Amino acid sequence: MARDRNGKVDTTSSRVSEKGGKRGWQRYFNRKWFLLVLITTVLLVVGGCSVIMVSAKSMPLDRLNQIDVASTVYDVNNKPVAKLGSTNKEYVELKDVKSRELIEDAFVAVEDRRFYQHNGVDFRGIFRALITNVLEGQKAQGGGTITMQVARNVILENKNKTYIRKLKEVAVAWNLERKYSKEDILEAYLNFIYFGNDVQGIQMASKIYFGKDLTQEELKPNEAALLAALPKAPSTYDPYRHEEKAKQRRDLVLRLMAEQGMITEAEEKKYRQMALGVDRKYLKQYAKVDKYTPYKHYLIEEATERFDISETELVTGGFKIYSHLDPKAQQAMENAFDNDGLFQNHEALDGGATMMNPKTGGVAAIAGGRDYRGQGFMLRSKEEHRQPGSALKPITVFAPAVQEQGYNEYTTVPDPPDFHIGDWKPKNFQQRTFGEVPLKEVVAKSLNVATAWLLKNEVGLDTAADYATRMGLELDRKDRSSYAALALGGLTHGVNTVEMAQAYSAFANQGKMTEAHAIRNITTTTADRKWTDEEIAKEEEVITPKTAYYLTRMLRDNVRQGTGTNAQLPDGRDVAGKTGTTQDSREAWFVGYTREYVMAAMVFHQQDGEVELSGGQYPAKIFRTVMSKALEGRPVSRFDNPGVAEPEPPFELKPVQLSGSFDREEEAVQLKWNDYDDRLRYRIERSEDGQNWRAVGETQAGSYTDGSIVLPQPDGDDPLDDIFGGEAKTYHYRVIAIDTEKNDEADPSNIVTLELRPSEEKPPDDPGDQEGDSPGEEGGGPVGDRPGDQRGGEGGDQEGDPGGERPPGDQGPIFPDGGDPEDAGGDEGG
Repeated sequence: MARDRNGKVDTTSSRVSEKGGKRGWQRYFNRKWFLLVLITTVLLVVGGCSVIMVSAKSMPLDRLNQIDVASTVYDVNNKPVAKLGSTNKEYVELKDVKSRELIEDAFVAVEDRRFYQHNGVDFRGIFRALITNVLEGQKAQGGGTITMQVARNVILENKNKTYIRKLKEVAVAWNLERKYSKEDILEAYLNFIYFGNDVQGIQMASKIYFGKDLTQEELKPNEAALLAALPKAPSTYDPYRHEEKAKQRRDLVLRLMAEQGMITEAEEKKYRQMALGVDRKYLKQYAKVDKYTPYKHYLIEEATERFDISETELVTGGFKIYSHLDPKAQQAMENAFDNDGLFQNHEALDGGATMMNPKTGGVAAIAGGRDYRGQGFMLRSKEEHRQPGSALKPITVFAPAVQEQGYNEYTTVPDPPDFHIGDWKPKNFQQRTFGEVPLKEVVAKSLNVATAWLLKNEVGLDTAADYATRMGLELDRKDRSSYAALALGGLTHGVNTVEMAQAYSAFANQGKMTEAHAIRNITTTTADRKWTDEEIAKEEEVITPKTAYYLTRMLRDNVRQGTGTNAQLPDGRDVAGKTGTTQDSREAWFVGYTREYVMAAMVFHQQDGEVELSGGQYPAKIFRTVMSKALEGRPVSRFDNPGVAEPEPPFELKPVQLSGSFDREEEAVQLKWNDYDDRLRYRIERSEDGQNWRAVGETQAGSYTDGSIVLPQPDGDDPLDDIFGGEAKTYHYRVIAIDTEKNDEADPSNIVTLELRPSEEKPPDDPGDQEGDSPGEEGGGPVGDRPGDQRGGEGGDQEGDPGGERPPGDQGPIFPDGGDPEDAGGDEGG
């Protein structure tokens, strides 16, 4: 036992020795278990891969051209109505392609640069993708080779993006590489990849973009590079619709080809300077268009934007896509835009339209535009953003005025002359102003001045912008501070028909709005993967039911007798809507709805022209044509009150309508008038000469008995008194309504004149010969039982209101020809 210098026992060395021995044993044990776990893991992986390899599905590549891998679209009634990716497809063998080497180089450069070195799986690429997935928390993204894309998109039915499926892709890719040459695999890839515009395979892609048959003509490097640029995102890089993006992507492919020695740097520079070289005439020449093509394109874009799925995978994956498509409505939409008569044969006019179900947000139909194929399949309804003009007013001004300030259709709004906000002075289409007008008239006449006044003095810019945003419209920062933009629709970047239909759906659905969408759900053939509209279709209340109902009443009146009369449907069902026309008449809108559908229609000039557009003409007629066909055979519907108070007109102090008669038995004059509000009291005035008036009483009722009159008596000196009754006495009456809250007086009522005689007299043959006296059973009899029977003096005409206003029911359409008196003289596009 060791001791220290003082003779004490040293225990330190023994403790160190024991500790060192224990650590050595632990190191040995840990290495043993680590090796055991590692070997087990390797064996499991190898075994699993072997099982997957053995069970991996394989398929002869020479039969791939016989396989239908197109996805199927189902309509709103779950009936199959269309296929994706099978419309334009033409198989070509690489050995017959003139520019085979150039095409192979372009695709290998951008899609799989190590294609000729790996055995179907690029482990470097997979490792890079794996690191990215771990860091970003995603699953099985990237790392795919051309061979794996063939396995994924053509052979494997399971589309669920998991690590198991990725392993199956690896196994199938290895099997393909063992059985087939690189050229065979590349041929399969080039014939099944999706190139956009309903085109599958490189042969048809070459035809619709360059007009070249690959077996007859050669491609230039810039053309091959463009084709290789498309599969990554065909819609995004579509050269007909997104020329600049397509050029950027093409130039990237040229740079990669130069870096990999496939072309020289001089050639890269040369071909980067060239135009894309595509021509829409080739689309019309080679591309076939089947039914519902615009809807299919909208659906494809939605799927790739909203769900984790590529265009190629969607089109060629054999999916079942359940949509909101209404075949009847979609066919009516396509027929309308093919009908040159609706555009009066003006070639410079184009347009778009979207119809959706306001209760679900489901897009039932969408228009591609006129000559959809010839325009490069540009979906005008979604991609064309135009200023909405007065169609914006219900969203940014009228709705907040109702909801925030308590306005209704009867509330009067100033439409003053010389109104301006800074240097901006809005003008009405009618080139005049109308003074104080009810809000429903502001809507029906589309009065710009009154709308601007409302925005400035009642609503405010911030509130208007908030309502636009909550109803799904995107505003530029400049729009948020512009009265002209928010009052008259002169938005910087404009809106599309999908956005406007979605916004108006809140009016049609009691204030609730669901984002517009085409897809209900997507499932794979094996049902192992599913996307649903629950991920996007979330209903939200953006305005109150009361606001929606009050706006619907005014917009319905606008269709009945305002600027939207051309949108009335033949079956007489309720329609509500608003027109919109920009200042220079380059764009025109009608956005309207029934209980079943809401539809936004837009017509615009593609170039400067002499045709003046108005929302009450072309767009309203398109709405009527499509909506009437879509709803044909359905029960006629009306807008229902959602359980809110009906709008009431604000109190208006006005003259009463007076009638009167003489009661001989009571020897008194009986007066009656329309008692129209509890806040009123009435002063009764009498005159014997029609000029000098004095009060004879007051009441809060709608009638009064004047017993203070002096009846004429015969003097007895004239023997003719017994025959003619003696000298008559005349009384004139009028009533003045008084507002007890403000102590204001209305103008006097009409004048009732009664002529009284001492005794009974025979009624004259022609009652109209007596001024103001309509004899009854005795003496004076009832006077003025019907409006207009009495001959009043200075009190106004009794046929109607005392002020001579036109009875509301007698008014016909304010603009019977469907004209659109709006937006003139406003800010740009207002």
